[in-house]
Amino acid sequence: MESVEVIDINGKTFIVADEIIIDGIKYVYLNNENDFLDFMIWKVQIENEEEYIVKLDSEAEFNKALQVFSEKHQDTLDEI
Repeated sequence: MESVEVIDINGKTFIVADEIIIDGIKYVYLNNENDFLDFMIWKVQIENEEEYIVKLDSEAEFNKALQVFSEKHQDTLDEI
């Protein structure tokens, strides 16, 4: 059985759908466990050797991260 990583954000539980490194930055793709249309992309920031997820800086960064995710999972997305 594959383990699933979950993250609590503002009282909602999100499942880590994927992690992709783009230009040296790790992006975390999150789905709300109760509403799979509630999808977020955050990035990992390292401070004092601790990893934190933080919001993206711009819509352009979101679009780039979404494009890479879509290309990686094109076959699965085509089936939906």
